[in-house]
Amino acid sequence: MFAPTSLPPLTGPKPPLVLRVEAAQATLDKFRNRPFAWGENDCARLAADLLRRLGYKPNLSQFGGYRSDLTARKALKARGMATVMDWMDSVPGLLRIAPAATLPADLIAFPGVGGWYGLGMVIGNGRVLAFTESAGGSCSVIAANLELAEAAWSCSPCHS
Repeated sequence: MFAPTSLPPLTGPKPPLVLRVEAAQATLDKFRNRPFAWGENDCARLAADLLRRLGYKPNLSQFGGYRSDLTARKALKARGMATVMDWMDSVPGLLRIAPAATLPADLIAFPGVGGWYGLGMVIGNGRVLAFTESAGGSCSVIAANLELAEAAWSCSPCHS
């Protein structure tokens, strides 16, 4: 029986799942434990950070600076959008998927506070990185009930 003494080095591009996990880890490292702040540390900034890492152009700058619930709603409305889900649907290359079909680094929307939908980043094994009241408004990894999710988007790595 032949048993190699060493494995050959891996060559070629990284598999998509590896790229997803690396992007998710970098976003988690950046946002975990940060307190919620409109226009600085919020679910849209978290989603945009992840999307940029995966090669998307989320164009969050189109909304300008917003520092409150009211100015965020006005920024969305000025672009013909009612929710952050409309913004996600406008990002070129993102596809809506069933929440139960999410993989690490996919984005998911849950009903939130004040009529908002909060975006979270799927970590895997039923966990999501999101800003949550249960963590005092900070960004944390939580167990998510996917049955409560309103929508989800596949964030496969791209180079657009």
